[in-house]
Amino acid sequence: MVKVFEILRDLGFEEREIKIYLTLIRLDDSPALKISKEIGIDRTTTYDILERLIGRGIVSSYIKNKSKHFSALAPDKLLHHFKEKYSSLENILPELKRISNQTPQPVKCELFYGKEGLKSVGKDIVDGTKEYRVIGIRKEYEEILGYFNEQAIIKLDQFKAKEIAIVEKNAKFKRLKNGEYKYLDKKLLSPITTLIYKNKVVFFIWKEPYFAVSIENEQLSKAQIEYFNLLWNIAK
Repeated sequence: MVKVFEILRDLGFEEREIKIYLTLIRLDDSPALKISKEIGIDRTTTYDILERLIGRGIVSSYIKNKSKHFSALAPDKLLHHFKEKYSSLENILPELKRISNQTPQPVKCELFYGKEGLKSVGKDIVDGTKEYRVIGIRKEYEEILGYFNEQAIIKLDQFKAKEIAIVEKNAKFKRLKNGEYKYLDKKLLSPITTLIYKNKVVFFIWKEPYFAVSIENEQLSKAQIEYFNLLWNIAK
């Protein structure tokens, strides 16, 4: 059930929307009062959330025995619903690219915040990255992102992505099938994880609410690779 919540959150559902959706597909169809009792939310708030879901095409309503009832898209229809949205985005992608500012920047810096921010960085790595380097793989990434991290590893293995990583001695983590790993004492590694791929360098700060700072710059990337190689040569 935890995975169900994580994936639905990734699709844009809020916590109470997930509870209402899961309740509706379990009960088939119900009046708002019954739904509110099932999930422990007052009826007025339940109505508001249901109307929001109706507006998104995920829930529908009808009158049954003079009472308003609600039903939700079946799981297979929910999948089709999001596939259609993805297809719509693909159709307008050329226009969006035309509108966007394509002027190359010598340095591009982005700040990612919280779990969703870490996921954004993770998705960028999975989407077409054939090789990347890491200094200081940390267990926190797996613990914080859970199911998302598991799926990312599966996809990276499918793409035969190569992970070259310097890891703290005795650290436990999930390895890629096509990974290369060396180890250093904890005192030689920073508590901040550094990730290098393409022309990007990402610094992960493992203190709540968690941050990732991504800098896209060819010179910085080359400098970090040189630093990585120095550590790699002394690691075991």
